[in-house]
Amino acid sequence: MLRSLYAYKGTHARTLGFQVGDKFMEIGPSRDPNWLHVINERGSVGYVPKNYISADEGYVRGQPCQQEDPAQESEAPPIDILEFIDGCIEAIHLNASERGGNYTRGEHDALHKLVELRQDWYSKCPPSSHPTKRPAPPPPQRTTSQLSVDSVGSLPSPCLPGTPRSPSISASGSSISLGPPPKEATPTESSAETTTSFMARGESLVRDESSGSSEGHDTSIGYESEMRSDVDSVVQTSIKSLLSQVPKEYLRTLVEEVRSSTSISYTTSHQVVEVVLNSLATALPVLQPLCLHILSSKGDQVDGGADKWQQSSDGRRLVELLEKLRECKDDEQQRSWALHEDEHTITTHLSDLLDLLNTGDLMVCRSVLSLDDFRPLLTLVQYYQMETRWPLRKLLLQVFGAVCQMSAANISYLSASVFPVELTRELLDSTYDQERLRYTSLVLGMVLCMGDTLPYPHFCVMNENFMNVLLDGIEQYHEDPDTEQLAELYLAIVLAFNLQYTTLPPSAVNPPKSCETTEEGEGGVKSQANGDLEENKDATKTAMGADSENIIIKLLSKRENTKYFTEKLLLLFNREEDPLAMFDHEPRPPHSVLKMMRDMYSTRATASIFYTNDECVLCDIIIRQLSDLPADDKRRNEYLHLMEGVIVAGRWTEHQHRRKELCSSCANILAEEEPAAVDDQKIISSLMESQPYFFHV
Repeated sequence: MLRSLYAYKGTHARTLGFQVGDKFMEIGPSRDPNWLHVINERGSVGYVPKNYISADEGYVRGQPCQQEDPAQESEAPPIDILEFIDGCIEAIHLNASERGGNYTRGEHDALHKLVELRQDWYSKCPPSSHPTKRPAPPPPQRTTSQLSVDSVGSLPSPCLPGTPRSPSISASGSSISLGPPPKEATPTESSAETTTSFMARGESLVRDESSGSSEGHDTSIGYESEMRSDVDSVVQTSIKSLLSQVPKEYLRTLVEEVRSSTSISYTTSHQVVEVVLNSLATALPVLQPLCLHILSSKGDQVDGGADKWQQSSDGRRLVELLEKLRECKDDEQQRSWALHEDEHTITTHLSDLLDLLNTGDLMVCRSVLSLDDFRPLLTLVQYYQMETRWPLRKLLLQVFGAVCQMSAANISYLSASVFPVELTRELLDSTYDQERLRYTSLVLGMVLCMGDTLPYPHFCVMNENFMNVLLDGIEQYHEDPDTEQLAELYLAIVLAFNLQYTTLPPSAVNPPKSCETTEEGEGGVKSQANGDLEENKDATKTAMGADSENIIIKLLSKRENTKYFTEKLLLLFNREEDPLAMFDHEPRPPHSVLKMMRDMYSTRATASIFYTNDECVLCDIIIRQLSDLPADDKRRNEYLHLMEGVIVAGRWTEHQHRRKELCSSCANILAEEEPAAVDDQKIISSLMESQPYFFHV
């Protein structure tokens, strides 16, 4: 307990003014040793000069001192500290209620500190200083004015600050100690109002005691429980009034504050805010409605408005970086200088752009990149075409990789632009080093991975010559461990390019007699014409199940060495891995490996590429999938089509590997009654009609 020696007028917002003799309690540490962080009798929290304050007799920091004479421990001073703490708590509640139930942060901290001090004092004081248990209260018909001295002595021991204290009867019942006379306090006009409120509350407590239980109990504990109940009720009322005042996008505001203060990614900042709010709701149930209300605010839905990105720091920063890159692209004079003095500046812009795309708000970045029909992406593509310096092109490729990872719409726009053609031309240039080829092939695979239809002019560059370069690279680069990754990237491009072609069902093995197909041009493009069937007999044999325009199938049928290609393809097929499954965008493209296997087993020329042992392994995989996959899984239909191709175009009729297990799997599918199994059953029925000798099920 502290007491002022001199009067002081507060000169700053965080300092307290006081008169001579005012009491204080230190509630926290102070960074400046010349000032003390205290609370006064009116519940105000602030700082007071240390040389104006003196420790009250027998007290230090609100804790009872160890006195030499134990007999003095039962006197009034231990009760004074309890009175002071309870008075401060009441004063804080009264001040908050005058503001509509709104507690300041300092008041919240002060309440917690006062409750801790009160519990600490109660546990450390000697038992003789604890408030005594009072006897049973008088009958209910007695009023406040009729209470005797014994009844008054049974009231809660803490007296209210600024009011005359009633006589307090000691534990022995033989000594009465009076508190300090009222003249020691110098209440102001505001303290007088506080005293009146406190006295009214005391009368209410007396009336409650007159109708209470007959069992004795500890008044200090009951009083403290009532204080906590009042705190919770007032805070709950305040929280409910605040729910309507919370902005709709306050969750986004909190995330922005965390991100700007810590420089961590937007996703991590969002997780931090969620963890903090959930922890607060769990630790302080009274704050649960407010925390849940903030968490339920859909502030991250930026796609609802075209200009929402302007409210985000990530959006404004992204637009700023894109504008700077556009200025660099349009600066023809700078780009013509031989010294390339702008390289450091552009490198900084591209690095910042890449970091923002990887760590920024995903919804905001999507919104900005889609402005004006994806004009920001067009600017980046144009700049990539103009730039010749590999370090800058490397950063641009990394930026395009981040752009592809953001949304399927970005990939669709890039695939329709001139960007794939530019990447293809780089891969056709054999003078580039391995690093450049790896970056270029990786990004080209990303752009083609969704199977979006390419514009027709793209096929003028992405032609048979380009496919031959890729197939040659697959067979050559796998031999060296340093270039094996490049061979896998080339394989991914081949699988992605194969998605451009459709796979015809095996039922198209024999074209109708009314029309024939003739082969024209090196690209293998077929055209239909009326004429003699015998003249076009050889041409009809080249088209079985695959699209007649598929240049990959055409080139594979003519190649002599496809060893690594088939081995890697079969390995991916067994593991059910898809090299093009880089992103989680919707709609999902077809499984590229499964589609390539179906296309290769659509003609006898490409089916014969696989060795007999490889085909037996393929049959094992198909039987396993037919046994494991449910009827509603679309992949089972794909495996049935592949099984049909293996039987019709492959060598299965010669070796008949695991014929019984295959027939058993088909019989189980035919016995299914689910509506989803109808299409699968049609495939099996058609195959049984065409191959009755091998399917006696």
